[in-house]
Amino acid sequence: MTQLAIGRRALVSLVAIASALALAALLAGCNEDCWGNCHHCEDNQPPAVPTGVGSITGDTYVLVYWNPVYEADLAGYGVYRSNSANGAYARIGEVRRDQDDLFRDEDLTNGVTYYYAVDAFDEAGNESDLSYETVDDTPRPEGWDAHWYTRQYRPEASGIAILPEQYDAPVLMSYADPDAQYYLTIDASNCMRIVPKQGLYGVWNLIQDYGYTTSEDQVDEAPTEGWSTCRDGVEVVVGHSYVLKTAAGYYGKLRVTEMASDGIIMYWAFQGKWGSTELAPKRGVGPKRG
Repeated sequence: MTQLAIGRRALVSLVAIASALALAALLAGCNEDCWGNCHHCEDNQPPAVPTGVGSITGDTYVLVYWNPVYEADLAGYGVYRSNSANGAYARIGEVRRDQDDLFRDEDLTNGVTYYYAVDAFDEAGNESDLSYETVDDTPRPEGWDAHWYTRQYRPEASGIAILPEQYDAPVLMSYADPDAQYYLTIDASNCMRIVPKQGLYGVWNLIQDYGYTTSEDQVDEAPTEGWSTCRDGVEVVVGHSYVLKTAAGYYGKLRVTEMASDGIIMYWAFQGKWGSTELAPKRGVGPKRG
């Protein structure tokens, strides 16, 4: 072997030994103070941004939900709310990773719109950006097992009106009352019908048979077309949902759960925000943190 080859081999060995020593020193220092001064060991990586954010409208509450974030060090989620689409978002609560991916925001005012976003945080305290897909939701009153009577059985309780400015539930009154927007009657064919009335300034209250529904939440938003043009109303069918649009510009819905000779038993909900078609979930715009 030549002296040049021997020299090269010795140089390679020295480089390998030096590299091994440097790595050993680095690992020893990290083991002594991994979370203190050894910056390459710190966790500065935030979790992924939550996706699939949505909401369910309730009576004085809103349920906010999202898709889970699958990361080993995930600690939980922060839920944020704003009172305007372009306003700052304030944190209103958190949900730990071992809980459901759901947050219930309570004690809200029906008819007022709220805006929501969600972030994720890990065990090291890193927080993701706020969700890009956010929710605006307007809680509204609802009720079950309301009894609405036919004009033939109880004329004084056969009319109904949605009056958000005065009441947080539909009001039963005489079908002949000027405030009555709809009334329940039995026609010449012995069929029960919901009949819309003409409102102020000649504007008609509208109704649409939404068809058979298996739950109240299937009607999530009032339609913009398809309203009945029959002034004698729509036939009542058990299990059907009906959407209402009053002459005053408010929307509501009802679902017939039972029918008897004196009237119907129904679920109802109406939107107290003028012009809002939102009766259940609805998605919104991008947030900014406050």
